[in-house]
Amino acid sequence: MTSFKSVVSKLQKHYPDASDVAIVSNKGKILYSTSKWDVKKDINSVLNSWRSSNAQSVTLCGIKYSILQMEPERFIGTNRQKKGHLIGASTPDGNNYMLAHIKPKAKGWFHMAYPAVARAAAMLKKDSTSEFIKSKVELPDEIKEEILHDGSTGQAVAHQTAPNPPTIDPYLKAEIEGLLQWINNPQGLAGYIANVLQQNDQYRISKLAELYNELYQLFYD
Repeated sequence: MTSFKSVVSKLQKHYPDASDVAIVSNKGKILYSTSKWDVKKDINSVLNSWRSSNAQSVTLCGIKYSILQMEPERFIGTNRQKKGHLIGASTPDGNNYMLAHIKPKAKGWFHMAYPAVARAAAMLKKDSTSEFIKSKVELPDEIKEEILHDGSTGQAVAHQTAPNPPTIDPYLKAEIEGLLQWINNPQGLAGYIANVLQQNDQYRISKLAELYNELYQLFYD
C-alpha cells in the first residue's frame, strides 16, 4: 500500500515551497494532511468548484484563491493579498487528489509547483514507478549565479532522455502546456502584468522589462 506520508515527504524534500499538503479522495474524504493544515471544513466546496470548471475562486483554510487554471487533472490558484498559492493535481486514475499550499515568496512557483505536485500525485497510484528526477547535469555558471542572486528556494530540475528513442517527460510537457495556457488566459500573464503595474511594484516591473528585452533579442536580433 502506498504510504501517503512518504509521498508527501518526498514532495516537500523535492519542492520545499509546498508548505502544506493534503491528499483526499474524489468523494472528499481526507486521506492524509500535514499536521497544521486542516482542510476538512472546506474540501468539499473546493472539489465541487474544481469539478464545475467555471468557478472564479475558492476558499480553503481562510485563504481565498483566485483561479488561474482549472482542468480535470490540474488546479492552479493564487491569493491576491500575497498569502500564497494553491495547487491541485489528480492521480492518474482520478480516484484521489493532492492539494498543496505554496509559500507566498516561492520563486517561479507558477511553472515549478504544478509539475512537482502532479508527479507526487502520480506516485499515489498502486505499483507506481514515478519518482522525482535528480539531475546530474551541471548548470552553466551564469545560471547558478542568477539562482543564487535571486535567492530562489525552488529546485531547477533537468530531465534526461535516453538517446534511443527520445522521450518527453509528461510532467515537463504539462509544464509547457501550462505556460501556454497562462499566456493565452486573460487572467493569466496579462492579468499578472496588469496587477504588477497597478500596484506599481518597481522590482517586478524592472524584472519584466529585463525579460522583455531578453525575449526581444532572442527572437529578433
